[in-house]
Amino acid sequence: MSWISEDDIKAIRQQADIVDVMSRYITLEKKGKDYKAICPFHDDHDPSLSISTDKQIFKCFVCGTGGNVFTFVQKIENISFLEAVCKVAELIHYPLHMDTSQFQPKVDQNQPLYDCIQSYIRFLTYELHSENGESVKRYLSQRKINEDIIKRFEIGYAPESSRSVKYLKAKGFNEQILTDTGLIRTHDLDTYAVFDNRLMIPIHDENGNPVGFTARRLNEDKDVAKYINTSETKIYHKGHLIFNYHRAKEFAKKNKRCILVEGAMDVIAFEKADIHESIACLGTACTKEQITLLKRLNVPLVVCYDGDRAGKAATYKFGKLAVDYGLNFSIVKNTTGKDPDEIFNELGKDELYLSVHKTVSFVEFLFDYLPNQYDLDNYEDKKKFTSEMQSFIERTCTDFEKADYYSRIRDLTGFDLSLQSENIPAPKKESRNNAAVVRNIEPLKNGRTLAEHGVLWMILNSKLAADQFKDQIGFFQDPVCEELSLYCYDMYRNMDHIDFDVLMSYIEKEDVRNLLVSLMENPFHVDGYNEDFFNDSLMKIKECTLQDQIDNLNDQIKNVQDPMLKISLASKKQVLIIQRNEILHRKEG
Repeated sequence: MSWISEDDIKAIRQQADIVDVMSRYITLEKKGKDYKAICPFHDDHDPSLSISTDKQIFKCFVCGTGGNVFTFVQKIENISFLEAVCKVAELIHYPLHMDTSQFQPKVDQNQPLYDCIQSYIRFLTYELHSENGESVKRYLSQRKINEDIIKRFEIGYAPESSRSVKYLKAKGFNEQILTDTGLIRTHDLDTYAVFDNRLMIPIHDENGNPVGFTARRLNEDKDVAKYINTSETKIYHKGHLIFNYHRAKEFAKKNKRCILVEGAMDVIAFEKADIHESIACLGTACTKEQITLLKRLNVPLVVCYDGDRAGKAATYKFGKLAVDYGLNFSIVKNTTGKDPDEIFNELGKDELYLSVHKTVSFVEFLFDYLPNQYDLDNYEDKKKFTSEMQSFIERTCTDFEKADYYSRIRDLTGFDLSLQSENIPAPKKESRNNAAVVRNIEPLKNGRTLAEHGVLWMILNSKLAADQFKDQIGFFQDPVCEELSLYCYDMYRNMDHIDFDVLMSYIEKEDVRNLLVSLMENPFHVDGYNEDFFNDSLMKIKECTLQDQIDNLNDQIKNVQDPMLKISLASKKQVLIIQRNEILHRKEG
């Protein structure tokens, strides 16, 4: 870390308020002097992430993830620790002067694939502006897609297969790379390009790396698929990608909203209207990975799917998932039956602009959608309708909204829910979330683990404790405790106290860092070095060590046949029992 000084790291951490930085990524809820949030690092439905304003650390009590402002940015941005320090410095306008001569950027093993796709994008844009692409340019003009949008989205034209294959091979890309990018396929020893005579729109990942394409046919041949996308590859995972995310995220933060649409052409429709914060999930079935990306924007989401039957069904599926994941969203009330591109082309820019301001809540949408999915003249269907509406009302609505909605349910079904609304238990989480919680809850600590954590807390507070532990015991049974202790010993070689900011910056393994955060929360309620607490913890470790040795001897005694050896082992066991009992008597005394 020679190119960022420890003084700079400490100064940045002291000046950067963890609440201010984290609130740029996730929604925080104030609880007393501290904050809570939905954890972005696991499948979390209830706020399980706690942020301490005093200690300037965060901790998730379900998945165990914790750290300071740097480690949060490092983890949520998926960057190195030093890159996170730079990012935080930039956010707080700290004048960081760095010697980057020794810094080696992390090499992305997928870079050759990105380079191949980017090269192909240049070829496609060249083809669009060549004589071959004249008819495509006319098509784009008819759809009111101007040159600025073409450049911004790097829209191109894929000519006949042989031209693409010839270009890619002339550029020196080997067949393995071309196959891994999904640009070519081989059949009966014949190599051909996947995209042939199509309008090409590149797709990028969240960091702006080109990973694939969505391609539209250029004729109305019903036997040819209207749209095809890149197949699943090492870098293209449809369910993990959001179209235009890398461009829209800054506009979303600036405009305090993000517009979710169905497809790339819908995004471009909003671009034609000079609205730049729209994105698409490359298909109507949103995944939890895409939900995670949407939550990371930390702005309200406006869902603007098509107004036809399929678009409403897609809105319903998305809404249920979004409620489960605590996403803040509203829904455009689209009564036109048209998609955003059709609205722009047929009704104009102003109508599209106004449409995204005409929003309703998910419950309001359900009042319009669900009566068409249930037969409200059928008693069982009425019960199912009422139960589903009740569930979403209780989970998403304020008290004054509930009163109005329950009145509407009574008018539709005859069921009066207002009388029991105050006694309705909180809805149960889906089983998949319960399973996730069970998997991630930290097992109950045994006596030795608690004692080792107590000793570590003393070591973190005192060099004397570190020296005494090394002399009297020397090692921790728990490997994570042992690794954290080694960091402490190393720091004590150069200073007389532990600097938590610097220590956090040194630790690379997440489980070790999470343990440090847990100890920094001081679960023992012992401030600074306390000799009695330290000695009690040491005696507990010694007692557990002796008990382990006694248990081991018991196992040996059971399994040996030689009477003399049994006597010898029993004698050793007796000595250990006496030592263990002496410790117990001292603790009682």
